[in-house]
Amino acid sequence: MREIVEHPDVPGSTSPVSQGTKGGGFVFVGGQMPRDPETGRIVEGAAAQARLSLKHCISILEAAGSGAEKVMLAIVYVTDLSAKDAINDAFAEVFGDSPPARNLVEVNGIGEDAIVEVGVIALA
Repeated sequence: MREIVEHPDVPGSTSPVSQGTKGGGFVFVGGQMPRDPETGRIVEGAAAQARLSLKHCISILEAAGSGAEKVMLAIVYVTDLSAKDAINDAFAEVFGDSPPARNLVEVNGIGEDAIVEVGVIALA
């Protein structure tokens, strides 16, 4: 059975999958956060948006009883694959020397003013 995971202190992302889904021993959560939840301003740059999206995802994972150390795979949707180095830097800042595997997918129209959308799959 799947359960929806929410965290009342985590601002909703602009992504429709910003809540976590827990089931079968895994948690999936997506986060697209082009706007800083505190200021409402657009966060410029792929690395900044990736960090904000990852922070959102990890907060939801923690509410589900998981966490950053249990992330197995990140699916990163980008508007331009040239953002790869910036995204890798953001992952290194969040996860250190052992970041999870990630799959970068280039898509058009991922969201208003978004450069990056991150989805993570973690052990529950």
